[in-house]
Parts: sequence; C-alpha cells; structure tokens
Amino acid sequence: MSSINTLYVSVSTKSLDREASTNEQLEVRGTEEELETLRQMLEQLQRDDEVTQFRAPIPYKSADHDKATDQFNDDMLKLYQFIYILGTDKTKAHIHDMNILNKLQNTDYEHPGYER
Repeated sequence: MSSINTLYVSVSTKSLDREASTNEQLEVRGTEEELETLRQMLEQLQRDDEVTQFRAPIPYKSADHDKATDQFNDDMLKLYQFIYILGTDKTKAHIHDMNILNKLQNTDYEHPGYER
C-alpha cells in the first residue's frame, strides 16, 4: 500500500513543493503515483504555455478557436480537476469559490461575434 504524501501546488508557477510558501499554493494529498501524475500535468501545462506564447504577439491572429489555446485550456481544466480530487477540504473550497471549473468548461462562444 502506498503512503499518502502532502505537497503544495502553485498553478501560476507550475510547481509542486514539499513545503508551503507564502505564494498562492493549493494543498494536495496523494500517493507517489498520483503526485507524479500531477507533476507531469504541470510539465504539460508549461509546454502548452510555451506554445501559446509564441503565437501571442501575432497581431492579426485571434486566440479564439486556436488549437494551441484550446489545448492549454483543456489541460488547465484537467489540472484543476485533478487538484480538486487530491485537494484538502480547504483546497476544494478554494477551487469551488474560484468557480474556475465551470468557467473553463463554459466559454462564451454562444455570444454574437463568435461564429465558427
């Protein structure tokens, strides 16, 4: 049986630490395998972020309906869902209060101006 470990996640810096810091961090508890999955998800989000930043300065290219942006959003959603699953009650309450999972799942593409 795997032991449960506590780590602290910072989504903005895409880091996973053994000790809490003064930065915004979310406390999670999981097995080594679960925490390794979380680490890999953070690394994927970092790669997604790097891809989207290369296309950001192109003034005529909108980020709407962009494959790189869609991938980033999908991976961000999966990351927050996984953090929620592994999160402490405080972490779950924080994610719930952020309402980020609903926002990431429900874009405003139904509004005028977002034709496919």
